[in-house]
Amino acid sequence: MRFLFNKWSVWMVMMAFSSVTVQAMADEPAVSPLVISKSEFAKKPEWSGSVGLGLSSSTGTSQALNLNTDDALLWHRGLWSNQSRLLYNYATSQGEVSADRLDVSNQTRYDIALQQYLFANLNYHRNHFDGYYYRADETLGYGHFFVLNQVSHLRLEAGAGVRQSHPIGGVYSTHPIARLYGKYLWKFSPHAHLSEAVDAILADNGANTYNSIFTVVSPLYGPLNLRLAFIATYNAKVQPGFRPMNTLTTINLAYNF
Repeated sequence: MRFLFNKWSVWMVMMAFSSVTVQAMADEPAVSPLVISKSEFAKKPEWSGSVGLGLSSSTGTSQALNLNTDDALLWHRGLWSNQSRLLYNYATSQGEVSADRLDVSNQTRYDIALQQYLFANLNYHRNHFDGYYYRADETLGYGHFFVLNQVSHLRLEAGAGVRQSHPIGGVYSTHPIARLYGKYLWKFSPHAHLSEAVDAILADNGANTYNSIFTVVSPLYGPLNLRLAFIATYNAKVQPGFRPMNTLTTINLAYNF
């Protein structure tokens, strides 16, 4: 069973980068989503995305390696939209691994109105330091996009689906879930912004997961920008010896295309 899942997780990673993707409300849209008109959306390029990488290494008395990547691939056509994203963090010091976190997600959308859409969301999470071999969530739901003013907007989503999980020291299980998601974005300059995204997975067995991602993006030169992120994850149920709260801070140099 473990071997079969490893093969499945590799397939998930490949799918996330090969799937056709778009996001009408992406973090770095080619055309500002604050301009809500069919003609403006039509001007967006069919393909876009970003590749972010942060790396540090030291040798000698203190031997350490830190690697972060935050990548997105976007595509859109007509009323359909899809986004694939990969986040990975790895850290080791004196030969001891202190972080090894992988998040792969894919969301497909269909616009039912100018600021409303239906979505199918798939997320795979692997982080042995939070007490789970893996978690996989599949949800269907409804999303709404709100323009607050000329420089900020809010996106809300609600859906339901199932979760497959395998806690360390526990057994594999499948449970129905509800998903609530909200993201606020503020463009404090023409080329820089900050955002706060909160994702809540509510499971029928009480093993709820709450995830918060705070991001600041600042331009450097041309398509290059600096991306700082603080990620906090809270697991309502954890195995003995694991903490319910885990945090991660990343700094990446990102290239937009």
